[in-house]
Amino acid sequence: MQEDEDELPDEEKFYISLFMSAQKKNLPHDLVRHDSVPLNKNEYFSLWENWNQLLDGKRTYLRPPKDCRILSVSGVFRCPDARPRTLGCKEPLLDLVQDYPDNDIFQEIIKILCQRYLHIRRTRGDGNYFYRAFFFSYLENLGQMQDSQAEVTRLMEHVAVSRENFCRLKWDKAYFLNPEEYFSSVASELNHLVNSVANGLSSDELYKRSLQEIMPLRIISLLRLLAETEIRTREADYKSFIPGNMNVNQYCYKEVRPLDVKPTMLAMRALTYALGIPLRLEILGRALMAGDLQVKRLDFFPRSESGKGAFHMVQSYWSSTSTPEPLELGSGNLLLSDGTPLLTLLCRSEDCDILYRK
Repeated sequence: MQEDEDELPDEEKFYISLFMSAQKKNLPHDLVRHDSVPLNKNEYFSLWENWNQLLDGKRTYLRPPKDCRILSVSGVFRCPDARPRTLGCKEPLLDLVQDYPDNDIFQEIIKILCQRYLHIRRTRGDGNYFYRAFFFSYLENLGQMQDSQAEVTRLMEHVAVSRENFCRLKWDKAYFLNPEEYFSSVASELNHLVNSVANGLSSDELYKRSLQEIMPLRIISLLRLLAETEIRTREADYKSFIPGNMNVNQYCYKEVRPLDVKPTMLAMRALTYALGIPLRLEILGRALMAGDLQVKRLDFFPRSESGKGAFHMVQSYWSSTSTPEPLELGSGNLLLSDGTPLLTLLCRSEDCDILYRK
């Protein structure tokens, strides 16, 4: 089994859990354990009551019968519901045209986007796609900043302010056993991660870490809490955007906090404002037809450095022939020379991907 597995690249290695069955008659003679010594049936049942000892801390799986062609890849049993990676590799933006073979409008929008963007990095289309794309793009840009440590200081100051606001709010004890302790614990992980990037963590290593499930999910849960804290703390700024049949707390509990819930535009706004990170969204959807096809975009800008005053959101349309006007809404590490946000995401139905400029 080990020889067959080594012939496969990492992305094609799949495993299925060994269920702790007491039915001896259905077990194969040998049970193969990843990177561990195989077991025969007698050894299996001698260890059955202590499953930790049985697994030996390893991933465990069964070899399918030789004549079984179902769910088999080069002799390795393939899990039927294997999930795609949380983040893909960079790929040419123009390749996205292949996703819409019957949609001429979308194909044309993609070609317009290709005039300013070269690559795209896809995210897994689960409820966390925006948070994952937003923060990975931020970390990538952080690693390229000349004064990255100053940016880390600025970011963590915003997190500290959010923590103070978080502690003032009431939280359901059934959801958080100790809300303040949880927030502080994950904020500490966030601080460690951004400092690692600022101190030279390579882009390859950052990508590998981001593919892990547990650590990124804790960070994502923090990002959701930051968005919720922003909305509940500045209720007057957000209340008019919340459906009339919900109050702010109900909206956050249903639409912001759960890890499997897809992001709303309100949650996207709130997170960018909470962290003070400008963001540009290019929209692959309905476009204006006024002579030329025009692409919709949204720019989110944080409040002033003092934290006072209204936030900025700029909605605009652009085409292959238009020249954008400089926004001139500020300057800093997270803005380009023309005042536009450094972080840029592509929003499309059920997906939010990272765009890379030419």
